[in-house]
Amino acid sequence: MNFTRSLLFCCGLLSGHLAHAQSGCTDPQATNYNPSAVTNDGSCIYPVTHKTPLLRGVLNPIITESSGLEWTDGKLWTHNDSGNPPDIFSIDTTDGHTLQRIVIDNYPNVDWEDITADSNYIYIGDHGNNHGSRTDLKVLKVAKSDITSDTVVHVNAQAISFSYADQTNFTPSSTNNFDCEALVSISDSLYIFTKDRGDGQTRVYQMPKTPGTYSLAPYTGYNVDGLITGADYNATTNEIVLIGYFSGHIKSFLWYLSDFQGHMFFSGNKRRIEIGGGAEWQTEGVAFLSNNRIFISCETTDSIPASLYLSDNIFANTTQVSMNPELKCTIYPNPANATLYINGLMQQATYRILNVSGQRMQAGSLDAGNNIISTKDLVPANYFIELSGIDGNTGTMKFEKQ
Repeated sequence: MNFTRSLLFCCGLLSGHLAHAQSGCTDPQATNYNPSAVTNDGSCIYPVTHKTPLLRGVLNPIITESSGLEWTDGKLWTHNDSGNPPDIFSIDTTDGHTLQRIVIDNYPNVDWEDITADSNYIYIGDHGNNHGSRTDLKVLKVAKSDITSDTVVHVNAQAISFSYADQTNFTPSSTNNFDCEALVSISDSLYIFTKDRGDGQTRVYQMPKTPGTYSLAPYTGYNVDGLITGADYNATTNEIVLIGYFSGHIKSFLWYLSDFQGHMFFSGNKRRIEIGGGAEWQTEGVAFLSNNRIFISCETTDSIPASLYLSDNIFANTTQVSMNPELKCTIYPNPANATLYINGLMQQATYRILNVSGQRMQAGSLDAGNNIISTKDLVPANYFIELSGIDGNTGTMKFEKQ
């Protein structure tokens, strides 16, 4: 090998080494931030955090099931879900009262679950599928130019019909993975995120905005450890927010997706923020108002009426979850091997073991006093154990599995 070829060969190795070294977590808010990283490899780790949205107001009694939210052209839109009239409502952002009602004359509200928009159209996701047996899934497309300033406006919609290419069984099931309650508009496409009742994950499907009939196949997904019920996209920051809860409408949460490549939404930063506790709170709608500010809406339950919330400075005011005194206990050994002991638990509780990305790896129930949890199936890594007492108190501790 001559000197020139040798130099080029060595430089090639060095270049490859540097490129590899410059890939890592690029978010300074992450616990594993790498200041020398140039390319985000999606490995950012965030602490378990909590945020409490502020109540703006109770919605008009005719909006008992606010199932989606969208902020567009200075207006906030919402709608009811299955079995209600085919209406969307513009609501006041200061107290939630109704400003305008738009009636879709040519399509019923079979199960409207989310709403999104672009410069010229509003899109309504009629793809709620609680039992996984629907064969008439669609997105309704409404021209903004048809919406006048009248208090009540009647319009017609176009239909973008679709089916899931990967669904072969339409037998009704409460644990199906073909429910969908989240819809976003990005450029010339619509994207839906499934509410997997069976495995607590979500899958993403892409569809054109052109009316027609389409068979859609999932192209990406993620273990969100919960039920996704709404989504929104911030074109200014290229971020997506997902909202959801656990079965029973408890322990509501948000997922913030940022710094992703193209429409591979889970390829970048994935940050989970807990917003709910053990009480029932059926959070269904979410919409960006501006950077780092979102609206949230919920449906009426036995515990709370349909309401509008605002969350400001989402990341600046989040706090790491700590152990509540009513749940106070100790865990050992830490690091753990095949067994984790929990001593001195003050009450009966349930537990979840989460990885550093917030994904649930294990769950179960605990008695007051001392408990033993098998950790033999966990791979060596850092984890959080989240405890939820029967009185609604929660707490989180970190441990390492060797």
